[in-house]
Amino acid sequence: MGSRNCVKWLRSAIFCIFIIFLLCSPLYGAIQEESSLAWPRTVQDDQQQLVTVSSEPHRIISLAPSNTEVLFALGLDDRIVGVTDYCNYPAAALEKDRIGGFSTVSIEKVVALHPDLVIASGGNNQEAVDRIKELKIPVYYADARSLDEIYTTIEKIGYITGTSEKASSIISNLKAREEIVRKEGETVSKKPIVAHVIWYDPIYVSGKGTFQDELIQIAGGVNAFSDKNGHAIANIEEFISKNPDIIVVNSGSGMGSDTVDMKEYFMTEPRLSRLSAIVSDKIIVVDSDIADRAGPRLWDLLEEIAPKIRGE
Repeated sequence: MGSRNCVKWLRSAIFCIFIIFLLCSPLYGAIQEESSLAWPRTVQDDQQQLVTVSSEPHRIISLAPSNTEVLFALGLDDRIVGVTDYCNYPAAALEKDRIGGFSTVSIEKVVALHPDLVIASGGNNQEAVDRIKELKIPVYYADARSLDEIYTTIEKIGYITGTSEKASSIISNLKAREEIVRKEGETVSKKPIVAHVIWYDPIYVSGKGTFQDELIQIAGGVNAFSDKNGHAIANIEEFISKNPDIIVVNSGSGMGSDTVDMKEYFMTEPRLSRLSAIVSDKIIVVDSDIADRAGPRLWDLLEEIAPKIRGE
């Protein structure tokens, strides 16, 4: 081997040793940590689209009540500049500028607020979402259908808003609370049949693939309508056939408006009078604004209904 080649080989060897040393040293962890704080940041949303935020967002608009609750939970109160007409929790959300309805977003109002990030949702008008994207405003589309997907939503929104540490804390807390209820539910020897009703005319129930189905199972029950996919219609005959031990009914529309007494409907409908849940008066009324939103308060609901499902 010539002297020149020898020198090249020696330099390469020294460089490799240095890289190995760097990767194994505490300094590398510090470099990684510092790099993770850099912008831009890119994540994949629930429409499988890559969303890039060029700098830390300070003017955020939420297009759904569930998104608003996640943003407030992350401590982004001061950075939220616009919400929908139905964003009613927490109370501070009522003080934010309104950009229209859940499915009737006003593009003009969105643009007027000069957002640097918009959090959209499955119930939004897709044309409005696409139009906002065309205006070069970053849009993260959240459409969580399960508790795990809600965890992912919190994690990803935390990342693109620079609140990852807070997001991790929230997720850890929620998972710990979920595990406690799950273990308590596993002690139930005879699991009650539970139906969750979203609406009554026609009757809409929560089937498999919904977070309401998950809550019932974690709490120690069996979903009466696990043979249905998502939220589906169930007729009177099906209800009689399923004969649930417990019926969980929403207290309203879930959109912060028309309140309906669905318990009264089930208690007074003659054709349902012989249902086990009716005879034993085991109807649990829950707040629609909690039960139908993919946000952190679902875990509050889980802890609320679990003892009732277990018969405590």
